[in-house]
Amino acid sequence: MAEKNQAFKAQDNLPEKKQAFKSGFQDNVVLFLFIVLSVGFLGFLFFLDRIVVTVPAGHGGVLYRRLFGGTVTEQVYGEGLQLVFPWDYLTIYDARLHELQQEVKVLSQNGLIIRLTVSIRFRPIYDKLGELHQSVGEDYIEKVIQPVTIASVREVIGKYRPEELYTLRREEIQDEMLIEAIEKNGIHPILFEDIIIRTLMLPDQINNAIESKLKHEQLFLEYEFRLQKEAQEAKRKFIEARGRERFQSIVSQSLNADYLKWKGIEATLQLAESPNAKIIVIGGGKDGLPLILNTATENFETGTATASAALPEISEAQPIKPSTNNSKTSAAADDHHETTSP
Repeated sequence: MAEKNQAFKAQDNLPEKKQAFKSGFQDNVVLFLFIVLSVGFLGFLFFLDRIVVTVPAGHGGVLYRRLFGGTVTEQVYGEGLQLVFPWDYLTIYDARLHELQQEVKVLSQNGLIIRLTVSIRFRPIYDKLGELHQSVGEDYIEKVIQPVTIASVREVIGKYRPEELYTLRREEIQDEMLIEAIEKNGIHPILFEDIIIRTLMLPDQINNAIESKLKHEQLFLEYEFRLQKEAQEAKRKFIEARGRERFQSIVSQSLNADYLKWKGIEATLQLAESPNAKIIVIGGGKDGLPLILNTATENFETGTATASAALPEISEAQPIKPSTNNSKTSAAADDHHETTSP
């Protein structure tokens, strides 16, 4: 009987135990969910930079899936915000134009050392960043660009002598180095755009010899130019002399004594009508033209003596007669004749 009573009591307490267990389980589930969410949130904050990745402008991302296939070569993640799983890794490549300056020592054809500073411009091919990441990696500049640049410069410059580098056009040499770099690059997805020679330093003895040679070449060109100039000047003078000769020949055919006398009379009339002070001595010279003396000069006495010396010859050829139309002029001539007579 006692056992039955205990059994009945246990059955009576069973709903209470179930109710207590249910309430305890609910409390534990809430606590468990809180713990799980807290751990998840802390983990999200911890791996935030691995989950949320920002791709800058001009860049491209290459995804490496740790659990599903490795490097993704078919897709390049573009600019902006990208979400990835924390166990994956997104590598970002700069797909813009790059410039690398490289100093190279080259052994020329005749065994002299030439120092060059070249600048190479390149960019990775955007659509094939996955292949570049898989075949070369992020350090493709050290692994590909620098060795290719050095080898190309040495291959091209080594074919020339130092003095030829001054005479050849620099653009042609740069084009040869660019072609050589493209060939040596091979299958790597890198685009070489240009190679520029910034500095070119030769040995001092070569520089001095080249400068001396260029100086003498310029002197030779200067002398050649002078000879051409003198030849053209002689030709010009010859043409000018021929022109004067023809002019004088043409003019001499149209000149005669009467024409010259008429031009002399016109000149005498123009001088006589001018307001300047003058003495006109009318004499019968060879051409019958009067002698005009300027009385306004400072050396009037010298002019008077010269006119006095010439006046007797004029008087012997033709006596001076006073003119009624110009009494002042005749009087001046008489006074002058009296002064100069012995």
